[in-house]
Amino acid sequence: MHKLAKSLVAAIGVLTILTACAQLPTSGDIKNGPNVESALETDYLYYSPSGPGEDATQEEIILGFLNAGTGPQNDYEVAKSYLTQEFKPEWDPNQGVLIQDGKPLLTLLENNNAVVVIPIGAKINERGQYQTMPVGSTETINVELIEEDGQWRIQSAPNLTTVIRPVFDVIFKAYAIYFFDNQQRHLVPDVRWFPSRASTSTRLVTALLGGPSEWLEDSVKTAIPAGTKLSLSTVTVADGVATVDLSSRALKASARGRQLMQVQIRETLIQLNSIYTVAVTVERSALESSAWTFGDIQTQIVNPVAMLADGLFHIDNAGSLEVAGSDAALKRINATDFALNTQENLIAMSNKQGIHLATLGQLIQQPRLLAVGSNFLSPVLDTDGYTWVVPKSAEQPISVFNQDGEQVPFFSGWLSGLDRQSFSVSSEGGRIVVAAGSNEGGAVYVASIIRDDSGSPRRFGSPINPAGSVAAQSVTWLDNIRIAVLQKNPESFTQPLIVMVGGGTKTLPTFRDGAKIVGSGQPSAVYILDEYQNVYQYRGNSWTLIKTDVQALHFPGN
Repeated sequence: MHKLAKSLVAAIGVLTILTACAQLPTSGDIKNGPNVESALETDYLYYSPSGPGEDATQEEIILGFLNAGTGPQNDYEVAKSYLTQEFKPEWDPNQGVLIQDGKPLLTLLENNNAVVVIPIGAKINERGQYQTMPVGSTETINVELIEEDGQWRIQSAPNLTTVIRPVFDVIFKAYAIYFFDNQQRHLVPDVRWFPSRASTSTRLVTALLGGPSEWLEDSVKTAIPAGTKLSLSTVTVADGVATVDLSSRALKASARGRQLMQVQIRETLIQLNSIYTVAVTVERSALESSAWTFGDIQTQIVNPVAMLADGLFHIDNAGSLEVAGSDAALKRINATDFALNTQENLIAMSNKQGIHLATLGQLIQQPRLLAVGSNFLSPVLDTDGYTWVVPKSAEQPISVFNQDGEQVPFFSGWLSGLDRQSFSVSSEGGRIVVAAGSNEGGAVYVASIIRDDSGSPRRFGSPINPAGSVAAQSVTWLDNIRIAVLQKNPESFTQPLIVMVGGGTKTLPTFRDGAKIVGSGQPSAVYILDEYQNVYQYRGNSWTLIKTDVQALHFPGN
């Protein structure tokens, strides 16, 4: 189906649902709402909150104002109708969002003031960055009212809106803004959340101009010169073409930098269904090479590779396809585990002696022993051909080797003092996810990989904890913004989770005796290897057995 036609069908379906939702519930259980994957990109396909009623009480005005956070259309026009004429232009609803986790508690005070305590599960700041809050968290906001023309109106309130989770899932969407790794060879996503509106394109570019999240700062760079702004304050979209007009500061970029700048902006904006192409201008003058394309947009591999008794095989619905040369390489050292690069010409292998590296297709080559011992996690081969050797014990440092099997200097940093249960590198090679700590008190950490000018890994950036208090036995990158987590539960059960890095968590059905979770690209490409060498795929709402007698399971480059 044509993209525009699909967008219209989706929009009509959502409109049918939302026009019936004129009022936001303020009580009852908080449950999961609909999951809208495609951007609505209009100011009309939303809940329609009501404005203030005649002679509304102070309590009705405050609660009506909070409920009006469900309606971002026309820059929260309904919410602003609860404000005084003087306060309307001062209030900025785009500075923050509170995601409610229960009913707010309103207390009216003297002098027409009020305090509202709101239970929250998460919040979003002015840059669109999502923060999961600990269970039981609250946010206290102060409101001041006055009478205007005989009616109560709000004279002072925080610059934010509030929504319950089901509403948030409808009106907000996660977007990736794109930066480059420090070698400018790969794009690295940084997740932000915005309402899907006509102005979303402007907010995405504004976020891109504002730079990366703090945890990514040392490992990525932008081709957009510091201080560059939107010269027209908005991104215009007409007939599928987004025009981004930048201030003259953008001309500080080199010719190569101008090309890369366009790549960042284009890849950020074409996530929107209404945008097919992007034109970048500076003070209304076109940049040269506007049609230039970046040759290394990451593609997702959707079929895992299984280690069987007679070699490595891709698993798919059509059968199994052998990885050329893998059987001879594995048998040469009696390998028990492996890692494969995306080009499938390098293989790292584990056996009782340690971790080995070999080039597939060179049958006479003896695999090179990289690290001696057996107390290692599965080896990892990243997109640039570096082999990661990760000891399970906190007492041993992580080692990194180049394609020739030579060790490169690497400092484990904050991960030095933690035991490790599982380790994975993202598809573009810019980030890690690791399950670290003890089984009882562990956590899942995501951090950037800081590389030198040649692309060699040197250290990790500061970690974030996107999954909250989760002790995991297996983690992996699912796609460029999501990780899959296998959480250990009592009585041999495991809990698979999909966690957005910079977003929320989705729970999949529990799984008995799960040993390892792997995935790539989408929820339908999530697999679990159990303790009895069986592989299951998540299909629909259940786990389906697809392969037996599998000794190890991985995706190339992960």
